[in-house]
Amino acid sequence: MYFNKRLRLAVWAVSAAVGIAVMLSPIFLGLYVPTQPYLIPLSQEVNNVVALGLIILLAFPAIVEVSNYRWARQVERSIPRLLRDIAEAVRSGVTLPRAVEEASQRSYGPLSKELDRSMSMFVVGASWEEAIMSLAKRVNRSPVSRLATILIEANQTGGKMSEVMDSSVQLFSSLDEYKEEQLNNMRPYLLTIYMATVIFLVITYVVLHQFMAPLAASMQSTANVGASTMSNVLDINYYASILFWASVVESFFGGLIAGKIGDRSYSAGLQHSIILLTVTLIFFNLTGV
Repeated sequence: MYFNKRLRLAVWAVSAAVGIAVMLSPIFLGLYVPTQPYLIPLSQEVNNVVALGLIILLAFPAIVEVSNYRWARQVERSIPRLLRDIAEAVRSGVTLPRAVEEASQRSYGPLSKELDRSMSMFVVGASWEEAIMSLAKRVNRSPVSRLATILIEANQTGGKMSEVMDSSVQLFSSLDEYKEEQLNNMRPYLLTIYMATVIFLVITYVVLHQFMAPLAASMQSTANVGASTMSNVLDINYYASILFWASVVESFFGGLIAGKIGDRSYSAGLQHSIILLTVTLIFFNLTGV
């Protein structure tokens, strides 16, 4: 499914409004009041609500962006097969407009519907250039713009039409194979991002439970004034909150980087950010302080 620009903005706006409202709800309900010297929330319950608001803010836009990305990839993958079928029809003696019209009735994923709309415009009286350029405007992807240019130029070449179509098939096939190979080669590096987040969470657990917790316990059991002062400074909930939000930042930006590495798109990385944020939230609630 493809979401146009207006729908995308609407989803982002509504999700942002709901997510920010959830994130600010502890302040509105009086559950959290910034106090010196910490300022950040020390309660894990409050941190949970704020993190949940962030996940809500990102969840629905992530669905939209991933859906658009997959839709665009299906379109791009269909172009070489579409051109190949058109070229075969042209070699058999069919005119280019007729070959494209026949191709629009076949299954090329999302591209079939848009191609059929363009050919309907051509049948009812639009020029070939107007009908084909409308396809490029609606889909708004650079490979489709190149496809539209090739179909327009091929229609003007006359006797060399078959040569133009064959060259275009080879070009688009090579580009698609290169892009697919590039994506497949980079996707294993997604594991590096996930492992980095897991390692950060493990280090956080060790710092809190193996170092900070015993140190705080020993200070609380000491009766002298200096130790009492240090125990007031060393509030383990403060350090737990710092490490929690450090993990949240790590998860959010790590997910975006994972999307750029694996799918060449930051917006496609929102799904990875949500997964890592959910893992972080569950981890801190299960381990506790």
